[in-house]
Amino acid sequence: MKAEYSQGAQAMGRETITRLLFKFSTPSIIANLVSASYNVIDSIFIGRLGAASLAAVSIANPMMFIYNAIGMGTGVGASSLIGRYLGAKKYEEANRVVGVAISSFFILGGIATAIFLLSLDRLLRLFGADETVLPLAKSYMYVETAFIVVNFLHLTLCEIVRGEGRPVVASAAMITAGVGNCIWDPILGYGIGPFPRMGMAGFALATSIGRGMGIAILLYHFARNSSFKFTPGCFVPDLQVVKDIYRVGGATMVRMAGGSFSHILANLEAARFGVIPVAVLGIIFKVSSFAGQPCMGIAQGMLPLVAYNYGARQIQRISEIVMKSIIAAFSWAAFCWALALLFPMQICSIFNTDPQFLAQGSQGLRIFCLAFLTVGVQMVMSYFFQGIGKGKPSLVLGAARQIIFLIPCLLIMPPLFGLAGLWLAFATADILALICSLLWTWSEFRELGIPLNWRRSQKAPTVMSLVERPVKDDPKS
Repeated sequence: MKAEYSQGAQAMGRETITRLLFKFSTPSIIANLVSASYNVIDSIFIGRLGAASLAAVSIANPMMFIYNAIGMGTGVGASSLIGRYLGAKKYEEANRVVGVAISSFFILGGIATAIFLLSLDRLLRLFGADETVLPLAKSYMYVETAFIVVNFLHLTLCEIVRGEGRPVVASAAMITAGVGNCIWDPILGYGIGPFPRMGMAGFALATSIGRGMGIAILLYHFARNSSFKFTPGCFVPDLQVVKDIYRVGGATMVRMAGGSFSHILANLEAARFGVIPVAVLGIIFKVSSFAGQPCMGIAQGMLPLVAYNYGARQIQRISEIVMKSIIAAFSWAAFCWALALLFPMQICSIFNTDPQFLAQGSQGLRIFCLAFLTVGVQMVMSYFFQGIGKGKPSLVLGAARQIIFLIPCLLIMPPLFGLAGLWLAFATADILALICSLLWTWSEFRELGIPLNWRRSQKAPTVMSLVERPVKDDPKS
């Protein structure tokens, strides 16, 4: 078993950083772009039903953020812990983490399904649904909620497979899910051939079918090609392993759940100006997701590399990994910012051609897109802390943008500047969160003795940096 792991994992500590980042990030970027594309395609299909349908999806988004937060948090926490154990050559512990992560996912998935199904109406009203939007949002979210477990399993297993050093498998599963969703969207939403027209429920069901197709690929990998070797005891919940998983994965959960709470507040603020601003807000989030997903792909590819080299005590490689990831993420974000600034009306017209929608959407996108310049760098820094297993900074940085800064901005700026203040609140919060991330990351680099170099120095790490720092001795630290 050790030989199997060595062949699959040791490249993370030996190959050149540029090649490794390309190898690990490219599949994630492609998969995340496909994922963002099918979210956009979802909105295009739904937008043909009218602005109220787009508003319904915008109202439903906070609940979907919470669902994704639990699945992604479990997967990212497990991936970081797995990578550090593999770097330290603790293979049995890595097997244990996978088993506990999967059993934890089933427990959380079942609890979340029961809670949300029993309170769906009340939650959607709380999130800003009025009598026009509520039936559409309820039809969509009832199906999404019923299939929470499918969503959780897909996200969790993808992150675990990345931690194993198999990014292509994880990306293949995500791409399959996206393609499956795009195929089934018009069939179930509009009713094609023998299938009845299901409307909003059909679009939600298409998403779940696509994710089920992706899960099939992941389960095949675990059954036939995975390096992980399980015994029944691996799946018995272990409190310490659960703590280690969520100490790191909790940052992802807070970041995404925080996005849910801030989205609820943004929906409520937008609803003060009418249904169309709510629809515009939902579209802007979709476009923002398309811009942010490649940055997340870079960060996802970086995380197992940071975790492995941290566990293997190769400090100087971490510097090159992080700095090159920042450069790549910022370059993509700047490209997306330029597109949104130059062509806002053309982008909005993809979803709906109502003149009022286009006017408000163009203004909102131009202001909101300032946030694109910061999102990639923030993601890389947050994932860096998760990679080295630092729960506190990753938790705070995960909460900084969505909770600490955005919620006050949403409460203050729309009353002062009207609808433009709503869009400006997001850009302001992102700039403040970026400053916080830069300062904390610089401080952590100094503490660990990591140089700020985008190329690896030829000078060997000092004995102090490798031996005398107790934080590196245990992958759980």
